[in-house]
Amino acid sequence: MAKVRYSKVRNTIALYVLAAFALAGCGDECREYSEFSCSQLEKASYNVYFYYPDGKELYMGLSQSLSGCRSLAYSFAVSQKMGGNKDWSYICCMQAKGSECYEKHR
Repeated sequence: MAKVRYSKVRNTIALYVLAAFALAGCGDECREYSEFSCSQLEKASYNVYFYYPDGKELYMGLSQSLSGCRSLAYSFAVSQKMGGNKDWSYICCMQAKGSECYEKHR
């Protein structure tokens, strides 16, 4: 009887450990659309491109974070009196794996 009880306890512990590892991989919503985690995306370097309402592209430079890329684009739009205008856009081109635009983000 002691062997059966030990075996059940061991199996239960193994299941909890496996569940913990499975849950540890969950919860990073960025992995749904990127091969990188949200933390990795935030810390990456990005080429910042701004698009005027007429489609004209402006390269704005390099940002050292995704939030910095967004901030640069929004600040520029406000400085150009386009803050409330929804016709402009921007792209954050992630520098990764030898590419200047490995993934595009906003």
